[in-house]
Amino acid sequence: LLSTVTGVHKYKWLKQNVQGLYPQSALLNTIAEFALKEEPVDVEKMRKCLLKQLERAEVRLEGIDTILKLAAKNFLLPSVQYAMFCGWQRLIPEGANIGEPLTDCLKDVDLIPPFNRMLLEVTFGKLYAWAIQNVRNILLDANAKFKEL
Repeated sequence: LLSTVTGVHKYKWLKQNVQGLYPQSALLNTIAEFALKEEPVDVEKMRKCLLKQLERAEVRLEGIDTILKLAAKNFLLPSVQYAMFCGWQRLIPEGANIGEPLTDCLKDVDLIPPFNRMLLEVTFGKLYAWAIQNVRNILLDANAKFKEL
């Protein structure tokens, strides 16, 4: 008797949730729309989209790894490091317009697996740490020169 009552209670909650009596998140709405959709789903198209996002994430990771390897070189002139950092941020001389800077490392790759997502975030974090360390060193050098004057 107890399991039947519990089962009915669970079913009632599910029915109310599907009918929209309880507030739902955007994710739940998307899942419900997908599950209740009567049109055939093009699984091949979805698979291709996911593969494209994985490829995009791999290219982004390769680029960041290359920049990190170059940033680790001690023989690069400060002007070269500055130009490299500006290029990574897509900061260009005034008058040329190539588009908006990349705001987030996960932009347009939000459906990749969690491991790849974390790998991208950690790698971008290393680049941010490098940039912050360089800015810190420049400020410390400028402070030391200012104190000498």
